[in-house]
Amino acid sequence: MNQKNRFYQFIQFIYLAGSCLCLLLWLWLPKNRDWLTSTVERFYTQRQRLSNQTSLSTRLQEGYGDAYTFTSLIQQRCGPDDYFLIPPQQYLIRNAWQQGKSTGYVWLYPSVLYYHLGKSVHLIDMTAPDSLLQRATHTFWAYDNKLFLLTFKPHNRPLVISVFRQYDPHFFAYTPDQARRYKRSKP
Repeated sequence: MNQKNRFYQFIQFIYLAGSCLCLLLWLWLPKNRDWLTSTVERFYTQRQRLSNQTSLSTRLQEGYGDAYTFTSLIQQRCGPDDYFLIPPQQYLIRNAWQQGKSTGYVWLYPSVLYYHLGKSVHLIDMTAPDSLLQRATHTFWAYDNKLFLLTFKPHNRPLVISVFRQYDPHFFAYTPDQARRYKRSKP
């Protein structure tokens, strides 16, 4: 019985050593090593830069950037009974994106909005049925290369929805390079 127990302990040790070796080899690959060092370095530089600023909003702004700014604006103006219409990314890039921006409108991906807003606001996009689009109460509207949070009124809802329908609502996840190419293409 004692030999059998030692044999199983030896096998477990071999599995543990093999697993650790695989993990170390995986972390030793150049891309993985760069990712790990940049993530740790970003954490410590952010901690050093924000050491005396303990307010939650400052840290969230630093961590999430535009996503925090715009989602906090949505939370301030919209209640749990409101419906926020997510404009198509092509509309935002064509009408409000400055060429030098490095992020495009990544913060407006539905997944990012769902992550930051949770269930505090109902989110709908242009692929929703017309009956749901008519319930929308707020959206982002681009004017003069700036974004504004627009509250729907009976007179502006048809205009906004018709403008949004001019853009393909199914494709929303532009990388910055794709956004630059789309911005340069003809409308």
